[in-house]
Amino acid sequence: MKNDILKELALKAKNRLIHKDMKGEGDKKDYRIKIIKSGDDAFYNKVKNLLGREEEILNPIKFLMDDGLLSEMSDGEREKYLFETVDKYNKFKSQIEDQNQVGYGY
Repeated sequence: MKNDILKELALKAKNRLIHKDMKGEGDKKDYRIKIIKSGDDAFYNKVKNLLGREEEILNPIKFLMDDGLLSEMSDGEREKYLFETVDKYNKFKSQIEDQNQVGYGY
């Protein structure tokens, strides 16, 4: 998904460079910038605490998702939120496990 957004932004930038001398519909300029935070510290800390517990949690995704947020979302938004949460959980879980393996190796 991030690659699609990056490709779209690159294509728009390329088209602006190519058509910069052309006038017409491009007179309206839109300079909105969205800053994307690569790391989510609060979520990372939740995953780290979850993995550090002695007891096993059967449904870690349910533990990580915000129930208040879920109640306000439509079905499509819930599905997107679920998949994003699963992706972030798997990413941070592998990072934490890799860190733990490196830490025990010395």
